[in-house]
Amino acid sequence: MARKLALFKQTFKLITVSINLTQRRRNGIETKERLLQSTESLFASGGFAGLTMREVASRSRTNIASAHYHFGSKEAMVLEMLKTRIGPINAKRMKYLSEAKEAKAGKPLSTFEIFRSLILPIGEEISKSAHSRESLAQLVARSFTEPAGFIQKMHKRFFGELSQRFMDELRLAHPGASDEDLYWNLHFVISSMLGALAQHRRLNDFSEGTCREDEVGNMIERQIVFVSNGFEGGLLHIK
Repeated sequence: MARKLALFKQTFKLITVSINLTQRRRNGIETKERLLQSTESLFASGGFAGLTMREVASRSRTNIASAHYHFGSKEAMVLEMLKTRIGPINAKRMKYLSEAKEAKAGKPLSTFEIFRSLILPIGEEISKSAHSRESLAQLVARSFTEPAGFIQKMHKRFFGELSQRFMDELRLAHPGASDEDLYWNLHFVISSMLGALAQHRRLNDFSEGTCREDEVGNMIERQIVFVSNGFEGGLLHIK
């Protein structure tokens, strides 16, 4: 009887420890998610320079030690936040590009197919909800005003490989174009894409209600057509 009781106590203790560990992990994950949400909000409103780990911790209902534990530094915290927003979009971009290449069976992709793979994932993200559309637009708008050093780090971490993949496809689609011309035109495409997203709320006022900012699918399809034609037109003009 005593042996059974001891075994029961040991089993109960192990179960209790397991439950406590699971709860601590869950609490840690929830705390990290709150910190990332607060980081996104504060970064969008005040930028990198205007954000402090103390303010993020306070808004997240935790302490600064917890923020340091999860991220180590302000820069790491902001980059992790950007990773959670940009990472899934970039993964879809790569996926759509690979699927388009597979469908063409070795033939070069068209300009439209390339930029559809680049832009469509953003449309799918901002179509999820008005909050998602607004928060992503704020992040994009803020990115235009950040210091060059931070932007360079962000680009290298999140867009270096992606940019190379899309440039490779553009080279195949336009074998007679120089890299200089391709980079210039790609720069104009990306600026158009980001500008339209960052300023999407002005569309309704600018058009006096003719165009609606919440018609995301319509906006994305129009933009893909616009930048594809503009990209090709720019190359023809140079020739």
